Amino acid sequence: AIPPPVIHIESYSEDSISFSLKMTTNIKVSGYVVNIYWTFDTHRQEKRTLIIDGEKSVQKVANLTAHTPYEISAWAKTELGDSPLSFVHVVTSGTRPASPSLKAKAINQTAVECSWTGPRNVVYGIFYATSFLELYRSPHNTTTASHNITVIVQRDEQYLFLV
Repeated sequence: AIPPPVIHIESYSEDSISFSLKMTTNIKVSGYVVNIYWTFDTHRQEKRTLIIDGEKSVQKVANLTAHTPYEISAWAKTELGDSPLSFVHVVTSGTRPASPSLKAKAINQTAVECSWTGPRNVVYGIFYATSFLELYRSPHNTTTASHNITVIVQRDEQYLFLV
């Protein structure tokens, strides 16, 4: 049987997590697949996937949010097949930024101007959908470093927006 990889948190900060991956077996490892999950607000789970070549690995994931719980899952690709998953949980340090205050205003039938308050020099994600279910499962989205954006939508629909 192929064992799951060992994920060891090396360090973490307000905006990054460093971790190592290794296998406790003599089975040849060709690489790892790592998923990093976090919940954005209470509506949207986000995921970042890393494909890592090689047997041993130390990785640093940056551009994270302060005081946010993250789940890291990994499996190894071996000469005998894929290993089972392993999981670790870590909460980044620092103080979580305040939620932005969003205003959305229809410009015309197909354009909505979104503006919000919040810190500078960060990347904002704008999510929008026609229902809470769609907002959770598969919203339209875009990112920007500014504090406003014009979003193109379908006419004759009502939308929910989240930044």
